[in-house]
Amino acid sequence: MDYGKFLPNMNVEEGKARIMNNMALYMKLLNKFKGRQMTNDLIEAIKNGDHAAVAQHAHALRGTAANLSFPRINDITSEIEAKSKANEDCSHLTEQLDSAMTDLEAAVAELVNG
Repeated sequence: MDYGKFLPNMNVEEGKARIMNNMALYMKLLNKFKGRQMTNDLIEAIKNGDHAAVAQHAHALRGTAANLSFPRINDITSEIEAKSKANEDCSHLTEQLDSAMTDLEAAVAELVNG
């Protein structure tokens, strides 16, 4: 299968490589990924202007995105985390994050459901 079609939402080859090329385990992790809930929690914290909660949620989602090799989500959450730690507004990134998560969810569903 050509996994390149899932980029930039997810890098399947890199994700598999992180877990010794165990595709079954990667698929299991994808099925357990709570990205939409994590994204919604992050967006809610941004809307509330709670910089500490934003940093916490962004860090958690960024870490998960890095481990599962979700480049777009990783990039966006890295920017959100940095801005929140500097007490800067990052509300302009919520639409971008939501859109990236929607695209990622579609890519994960396509990969998992074949």
